Amino acid sequence: MTDIEEQIRMHSGEYVDDYERKPISRIARLVPRMALGNGEELADFACGNAMLLPVTYRLVKHYHGVDFSPDFIAAAKRRAQSLGADNATFYCQDIIDFCGARPEAFDVATALDFSEHIDDDDFVAIFSAIRSSLRPNGRLYLHTPNLTFFLELLKQRGILRQFPQHIAVRDAGHNVRLLERCGFGRARIKVDEIPHYNVMRAVHPLRAVPGIGKFFAARLFVECRK
Repeated sequence: MTDIEEQIRMHSGEYVDDYERKPISRIARLVPRMALGNGEELADFACGNAMLLPVTYRLVKHYHGVDFSPDFIAAAKRRAQSLGADNATFYCQDIIDFCGARPEAFDVATALDFSEHIDDDDFVAIFSAIRSSLRPNGRLYLHTPNLTFFLELLKQRGILRQFPQHIAVRDAGHNVRLLERCGFGRARIKVDEIPHYNVMRAVHPLRAVPGIGKFFAARLFVECRK
């Protein structure tokens, strides 16, 4: 089995079924940070089951969902049909190939809970392609776990079990350095440390404690402008 076949297998079947049970609120809370406009073309990369669709399809001109997993794309299409979202199109396709055929096609790109699934080389290749698909001053929004969060550190040390799909959880600095390699200028990258989407959000106020605060920022929300 090739690496890509193994990755598709890991993001199919039971993994998709489990994802279907996750609350949309984990993504919906991010949308106010995106300042979406109704004339914009949005590309949701590694869209999964299109969890972002219900909270964006009325805000944008068109939603484009891209994922390499046939099971996820099937789930995404079911969601769009149930919503009556006729401005949504889905593509079961490699992201690099998809972007290569659509230079400067999108105003907004999202990559939510995705980058932790790919190694650094793939990150640079994929996000460079995503950048090429953005129009001038287009925006990329990236949401990912934060390596400095105490639970992620415990996973990294083998004390807690890491999700097998999460092969590269990174801290803020690592994400910024990779995005710079993709062509995004540092001055056009903004990183926010935000609470967890589950019960662990209760520890986020400890982020303000001097010396130990960095261990209580669970998630990163990154905005890049082309």
